[in-house]
Amino acid sequence: MDETDDGEDFAQESTAERIIRLTGDISEETSEKFILNLHRVAKIPGEIIVIISSDGGDIEEGLRIIDAIQLAKSSACPIKTVTSGKAYSMAAYIACTGDTRTIYRHSRLMFHGGRFEGTDDGKVLTTAELRKMHDELSLYNGVFREILEGIGLDCHTVDRMLSEDVYLNAEEAISLGIVHSIETEII
Repeated sequence: MDETDDGEDFAQESTAERIIRLTGDISEETSEKFILNLHRVAKIPGEIIVIISSDGGDIEEGLRIIDAIQLAKSSACPIKTVTSGKAYSMAAYIACTGDTRTIYRHSRLMFHGGRFEGTDDGKVLTTAELRKMHDELSLYNGVFREILEGIGLDCHTVDRMLSEDVYLNAEEAISLGIVHSIETEII
């Protein structure tokens, strides 16, 4: 194999390694694997592609992923997020963190404010517990607001997205500026 072939093989291999998938529920295990892969790839400057197909999940674990993406971006690693299939709930906010944001034509995003799942055991909550839940939700919604306003959404649209489930197809997401374009390549 001549030198040109070695260089081409390395370039193809490097490109393939700069793609990280975020699939399934966002959990401690998912975020840990994602962050480890991101740290490994971000050691070398260059674009990193994050392909997202997820119903969302744990807010705190999603925020860990967002923090890791922000650190990678500050290390000369622009991030391209690609929504493939769906990016719902926490996954939609992660999709918004890309420098370049694309979506496949038949994919969807879904946004809503922070939520706590109800307890099935019939536990009665105290005022202090309710206040703590309210404070946590306010904190999460503040972060979500910052993300959405950071990509250029107006306050009215952000308020709606934090108060109800807002589903968007690819064209709607583009018209709002949440994503930049329809993805035209198989990644």
